[in-house]
Amino acid sequence: MATIEHDKLLLSRLQLFRNVDLDNAALLELLAQCEYQTLAKDEVILSTEAENHYLYILLKGRLVIQLNSSDDIPLATVEPGECVGEMSIIDSRVPSAQVSASEETQVLVIEQDILWRMVSVSHEIARNLLYIMSERVRYSNLVIADSLEMQRKYQRFASTDALTKLHNRGWLDDAFDREIKRSERDELPLALIMIDVDNFKNYNDEYGHLAGDQVLITVAEAIRSPLRPNDLVARFGGEEFAVLLPETTVTNARVIAERLREHVCNADPGMLESAQLPPVTISLGIAGRQAGYSLDMMIAAADVAMYHAKRNGKNRVEIAADVPADL
Repeated sequence: MATIEHDKLLLSRLQLFRNVDLDNAALLELLAQCEYQTLAKDEVILSTEAENHYLYILLKGRLVIQLNSSDDIPLATVEPGECVGEMSIIDSRVPSAQVSASEETQVLVIEQDILWRMVSVSHEIARNLLYIMSERVRYSNLVIADSLEMQRKYQRFASTDALTKLHNRGWLDDAFDREIKRSERDELPLALIMIDVDNFKNYNDEYGHLAGDQVLITVAEAIRSPLRPNDLVARFGGEEFAVLLPETTVTNARVIAERLREHVCNADPGMLESAQLPPVTISLGIAGRQAGYSLDMMIAAADVAMYHAKRNGKNRVEIAADVPADL
């Protein structure tokens, strides 16, 4: 590599050479074997598809770190004084991210063999390199922690109904099915309650969709509050809700269903635009697990019972006709 004149003041400001004796003859000889490079905008210096054998210290401009070339938003930026490439030199692996110049940029390039000789010459360089690596690991840990938190948020969004904050249909299909299989395996009673808000379309038409949303939130809370911790509740869709009661007979499920009905009747939907919203009622249908029953079969049976409740005057509980009360 071409021999160059190094500016000691400039080098002393770089992370790698902080507190390093730049009058050390052996170190100056090694520095003379390094070179400056000017990178054009978008020029790539580290790629996920090629091995790296150089440490790049940013002197002027800016570098961006991306998982791949198609990423529009960089994972991080590299500012003057910082370096890149040390991790792939140390672990002898292909870089885990792509690094490129976001504008015309100047870097100091140190070949890996020269870097290791610098470390042997100066303990301060070794210490600085260790500090740089620890900061890189610390940043990576923060990125991982942020990613895990975002993943948890997305999982919550994926399984939670945005309006009522109850679990949604996707969660219901999985959680209810697992509980039904457990109930059948352990030969335990299980009951399903399907719930529908009475006259909801008329309520929406008369008071507006904002009022309808407020009522659904009120009903969801009224249903959820009296349930046991191991009971499962979800918004089935529209104005319909589902409650699965593990280790519960149909007879006991009826008692719980009546309690839910009363809670909804007594719930206050609150005010909307300075006007008091009227309360609503619900119709409920109950089905118990029978041998060989799938989730779809239980839902169908409870749905039939719920529509019987609507036809028989609404604001009432009905039990699926083919389900013995002592199940």
